[in-house]
Amino acid sequence: MKKIKAFITTAAIIATSLVAPVSTAFADESTTSGETVESSSWLQVTPVSSRVILRPGHNLEYSMIVSNIGTEKFNYSVYTAPYSIVDEDYNISFSNETNRTQLSRWIQFINEDGTLTDKYKGSLEPGEKHTVNYRITVPDDVPSGGQYATIFAQTDSDDKTSDTSGIKTVSRIGLIVYGRTNGETIDAAEITDYNISGFMNQGPITATAKVKNVGNTDFETKYSFVVKSITGNEICNQSEDSPSNHYNVLPDTERRLNAECDTKTAMGVFWATYKVTALDQVREETKLVIILPVYMIVIMIILLTLLVVWIIMIVRKRKERKARLKV
Repeated sequence: MKKIKAFITTAAIIATSLVAPVSTAFADESTTSGETVESSSWLQVTPVSSRVILRPGHNLEYSMIVSNIGTEKFNYSVYTAPYSIVDEDYNISFSNETNRTQLSRWIQFINEDGTLTDKYKGSLEPGEKHTVNYRITVPDDVPSGGQYATIFAQTDSDDKTSDTSGIKTVSRIGLIVYGRTNGETIDAAEITDYNISGFMNQGPITATAKVKNVGNTDFETKYSFVVKSITGNEICNQSEDSPSNHYNVLPDTERRLNAECDTKTAMGVFWATYKVTALDQVREETKLVIILPVYMIVIMIILLTLLVVWIIMIVRKRKERKARLKV
């Protein structure tokens, strides 16, 4: 009996210590590396994207505006690069060529004398703007579906402009060209790996899904994420009407959509509703989410253990009482 009492006392002390406040330290770390600083503070391009219809055998002409929003004159170049997707997190490559990036080879720039060039060059005074015209020469055998390219405007690296440390600053900004043929196009999407976090040791509450483009042209996908307390009070509302929750999905790619909500509480019970829309595909579910820290789980185990021990003690006492009455 003394051993049981000692165990209960020790367990109670441990449980009490676990309930004590815990302080968390955060470290803020920043690093700098490299010899070239990428910046878009001098250069501005409008528009930032362009959608074009690619007609086989046609020459299509468009324009863009390059502006100097800095305080010094600079020389600049305009050129094209592929626009392709590397992974499901939608990291972009401007060097990887695919069947969907042939558009970057069809674009040339129009010089002042009307000749065509693969790289346009110019100079801008502070506050000055230039209109740069470009031509898309669409081949007769253009593949069906989407084509994608980037038109970059970049300050020339041979300029003498540099910061006080002597590091040369390069300003580069791009215009994304979304091309679509006027032939057969297929719009088709799949929603996979849909998941809402359920039982968690800590926040934030998260939801994920993948949207796969199984067609041959790009489309826009969107999501909404709403989290409410168990009593119905709204904590987060990420509306699908918000432009920040809209994403392009290129053909032959898969894009992961991540949503999260910081409940700003260490524990609690919530309702989370996650809706993903891609063309005619819609996936929406509501799930009960429980946030329970590890230390609370330990406390509950200890309390459960104490309850079992207490029940055992009661049973033993009753048996001992019955035994004495029989004697």
